[in-house]
Amino acid sequence: MPLPFRMTPPCILGNIAFANQSWAWIALLFGAGAVLVLVLTYRNSPLRGGAKLVAISLKAIGLVLLALALMEPVLLDEVPKKHANDVAILADNSAGLAVPLGEGEEAPAAAVRAALVGPAPDQPPAWIEAIGDTFRVQPFLVDRGLRQVGDFSGLDFARNSSTLGAAFDHLSTRFRGRPLAATVFLTDGNATDKAALEAYLAIQEALPEEKRVPVFPILVGELDPAARDLAIARVDATTTQFEDAQVTLTIEAEALGEFPDAVEVFVRNEKGEELGKKDLVFPPGPGRRTVPVRLRLAGVPSGISFLSAGIRQSAKPPIAQLTEKNDSLRVTVNRGSGPYRILYLSGRPNWEYKFLRRAIAGDAELDLVGLIRIAKREPKFEWRGRTGESSNPLFRGFNRDIPEETQRYDQPVLVRLNTASPEELRDGFPKSAEELFTRYRAIVIDDLEADFFSAEQQELIEQFVSIRGGTVVMLGGQECFQEGGWDNTPVGRLLPVYLDQKEAGGASLEATYNLTREGWLEDWMRLRAGPEEEEIRLAYMPPFFAINRLNTIKPGAAILSTATDREGRVLPALVTQRYGEGRSAAFAVADFWRWGMKDSEQQLELGKMWRQFLRWAVTDVPARVELTKEETNDGAIPSTKVSVRVRDLKFDPQDDATVRLTVKDLDGTTRTLTAEPSLEEPGLFTAEHLAEESQGYRIAAEVIDGSGQGIGTGAVARALNPEAAEYARLGPDPILLARLAEVTGGVLLRSGDLSRLPGLLDRLDLPVVEVKQRPLWHTPWLFVLALGCFLGEWALRRRRGTI
Repeated sequence: MPLPFRMTPPCILGNIAFANQSWAWIALLFGAGAVLVLVLTYRNSPLRGGAKLVAISLKAIGLVLLALALMEPVLLDEVPKKHANDVAILADNSAGLAVPLGEGEEAPAAAVRAALVGPAPDQPPAWIEAIGDTFRVQPFLVDRGLRQVGDFSGLDFARNSSTLGAAFDHLSTRFRGRPLAATVFLTDGNATDKAALEAYLAIQEALPEEKRVPVFPILVGELDPAARDLAIARVDATTTQFEDAQVTLTIEAEALGEFPDAVEVFVRNEKGEELGKKDLVFPPGPGRRTVPVRLRLAGVPSGISFLSAGIRQSAKPPIAQLTEKNDSLRVTVNRGSGPYRILYLSGRPNWEYKFLRRAIAGDAELDLVGLIRIAKREPKFEWRGRTGESSNPLFRGFNRDIPEETQRYDQPVLVRLNTASPEELRDGFPKSAEELFTRYRAIVIDDLEADFFSAEQQELIEQFVSIRGGTVVMLGGQECFQEGGWDNTPVGRLLPVYLDQKEAGGASLEATYNLTREGWLEDWMRLRAGPEEEEIRLAYMPPFFAINRLNTIKPGAAILSTATDREGRVLPALVTQRYGEGRSAAFAVADFWRWGMKDSEQQLELGKMWRQFLRWAVTDVPARVELTKEETNDGAIPSTKVSVRVRDLKFDPQDDATVRLTVKDLDGTTRTLTAEPSLEEPGLFTAEHLAEESQGYRIAAEVIDGSGQGIGTGAVARALNPEAAEYARLGPDPILLARLAEVTGGVLLRSGDLSRLPGLLDRLDLPVVEVKQRPLWHTPWLFVLALGCFLGEWALRRRRGTI
């Protein structure tokens, strides 16, 4: 507020100013004359030493005070300008406050209501009324978001959300450029968006102290030391190729208080069917204890599944809990939906293909397409079986109108198995990316020499891995690796082993198969859940007699299994590596089929191994349409950003497409969205879905090209647990609220200390203040002080006998 007079800096001494500056020269002359007279007077004074100095000082002070009085000194006080500064009062309206924190106790919600709702609709509580005498009171409710209200009579504590971080962010935005003096927040400190709250605190810590808005948290509620509760704090789901544990759930079970008897952690599917359970005993002790539990589930269907992990008591009668709303958590699992097609190429009919086919016969997710050569091509000049006959005699008697049934002498004789159409592989191995990339996710090469493929086809195989992201596996047939001339070829480049060195020495006989340290860590390499059972299984495997000696692996490759022959030589058996966007594997054992010949039980074991291996080969191989999701819980409403990447037949990004998304909620409601092309990445389409009250939903994408032809489909899902998130922690969190107060410059109070709050707010450095003046020149104490100085000087002289 501007002062009623003009002041220059020399006229201000702290909070003291001079209203009559025009008398400054008169006061200066008066003071100078007084000092001159004082010096002359005491020049011949009989006083000596300290007494003389004290007398001079007392009289000089008195004269100075009188001189200053001529300039009319005033005291300036900065006080808050009435109703010019805002104080935001936030009330936590989340459902978690409605839970009593002890037997026979009132819920914290009652304390919040008692503190904020007055005896009458137009009469606020005394502490709010006292704040309102000086500040503009801005009331807000905080649950799923920040809502401004007229008063706090609308508190209902019905929403399963406490977005404290989002509330402070929105409050900062709302009052940007406005005089917000402080924020008062009645809460228990349990935020469902802790990441957003931590981000807000980090921003505040980076600000200069003078720019921070003080927060005064009012802690409500107190947890009864005898309170007990069970909860599922967290669930993480992973999918594996291990048949006995297709899905693994890592569950964090939490107990508050004593639970001496065992409890059960269980998992159910959407139909309510129980898929697995495990007993758990919490360690004794006060406070909260968290115990991790791992459940391995088999029989989870392909595609997207919603699983619910819960906790329950086994003892009868059960111990009373604070609430049961945090006893379960929902999670999504996506095992993919095939069938995933694998192209098997072999230079001759062999046992390996038989056991591969038998292994996946009952697996609807794997589809093995075979292209097997049953005769090599012959030179054109060789004799023909009959006069005028140009076809291979192996096909004599077959229909001559069908090209693949009348192979010529100069062409290899190929047999196609399990093809999807008469045209598939009719001309042998594909010659174009469009044909190879879109049909298959993995290629298995067995008993085939490099010369079987043209240079262009070998480059195509290399691009199948490096660009398309597929998997190439070379098995240990007699015409593979060094024996097949694969060194210095595009396919040789992508293999995880070097083929330029051929080891000397005899054949590896009676080789035993073992897993390496890296192999033990891969779930698809193991057939048993426990290490002891797996060791027994490996020991029971038969010896092998045909091992390709691949002693040198490439940097970045991993040896997952080895074969140790009777001479003690340890040779790599299975080696894998990443290559470009895809993967490659080299399987050096040529007679792995011997395992299935031992007995019927081992034949089942071999089939299980091949299924897990082939699932690894097709897992994470991209399709033409790929969906990813980015989940956000920090805002007022949980949102899911869906990214759809579309590729053409050559697996280059494709922009000429339309992406339609169908969102299906667990309650059966549906909604349709259209994904928009991204400006940052070609072939990328994005959309965002917000669901306020949902428990979970699936998002399915259908992509069509510019001509209306379908490109592909995909799906993602999200599980929401609003109740579990709200009731994840029962009881106040004073540590977090104390940190909030410390960072922002506020004070942590309890609900019983609200009467102190108006005084604390009045002492803040406020954005808008006014200056009040109190005249000092005609106040009695100024003249009393001057008179006291004169009387002191007179008394000193009289005492020394100079008067």
